Amino acid sequence: MKSSRVSRGVQVDEVWGAADAVLAQGERPTIERVRAHLGRGSPNTVAPMLDAWYASLAKRLGGGDEGVGEQGALPAPVLRAAKALWGRAQQHAQEQAAQSVQVDRDALERLVERLAAERVTLDQEQQRLNERSEALGAALQAKDHQLADLLRQVTDLQKGLLGRDAEIECVRAQNAAATQALQAERGRLNALNEEHRQERERLEQRASAQERRLLEDVDRARQELKRVTLLLADENKKAAKALGDSHELAQSLRVQVSALSAEKAGLAREILSAREDLQTAQSQQAQFRKNTTELLVELKTRLPKGDANAGTPGKRSKTKTVLKR
Repeated sequence: MKSSRVSRGVQVDEVWGAADAVLAQGERPTIERVRAHLGRGSPNTVAPMLDAWYASLAKRLGGGDEGVGEQGALPAPVLRAAKALWGRAQQHAQEQAAQSVQVDRDALERLVERLAAERVTLDQEQQRLNERSEALGAALQAKDHQLADLLRQVTDLQKGLLGRDAEIECVRAQNAAATQALQAERGRLNALNEEHRQERERLEQRASAQERRLLEDVDRARQELKRVTLLLADENKKAAKALGDSHELAQSLRVQVSALSAEKAGLAREILSAREDLQTAQSQQAQFRKNTTELLVELKTRLPKGDANAGTPGKRSKTKTVLKR
């Protein structure tokens, strides 16, 4: 094998020599042990060279010409250690292989059992699927009938829709006319809204002016109320004084009323007596008028007609004298 320069100056023969030395110590050559023996070299550099050393180890242990390369045959101590290590490795590999075969056999038996159980499950699932398929076939046939019915209904609906299309076109035309009317009405409403807005502004201005006037009136009324309150307070004082005077006057008037009541009672008695006298006089006057009338009638009947119609002054005076009597 040709020696080659690698990065950091580590060469293949140096790595192989270090691996031989580690093996001679009875240890398994590893990357870290080789690097520790060399005192240098990165793992990335040592790893491929150590793999090449392991690849040539079997040939070198055989002692043939192929085992002697440019690095030469293994030293006797290294060779013995390598053979011992190789024997242990082969024995360990055989034991591992036997265990692996047994594990594989056990795994294979378990796999066969599991496959048998799965086969039974699959058979049952197949049976269930067959039954399910038959049920689905019957359901599908029923659905086909339903679909045929639906298709007939759809056909009828399509025929009805053709008639509805004409109605829809008519409704659309009506909607277009209604839309135009609505737009015209909207324009009229916008104009009315503008008028209302202007009127509202005028009313708000007028209301503001009225509010200012009302506030002024309220202020004047407040001032007037204050003045009247003061006047009422003064009048209340005067009324209180007058009320006191009124109590005194009322007491005096009560005395006068008592006296007047007594006088009124006397006057009532006098009036009653005067009324009785007046009734008596009226009765006497009525009786006198009655007597006078009767006397005149009697005189007229006694007098001659000539004397009655002459009417001389002397006779009239006599008659009056008689009447007076």
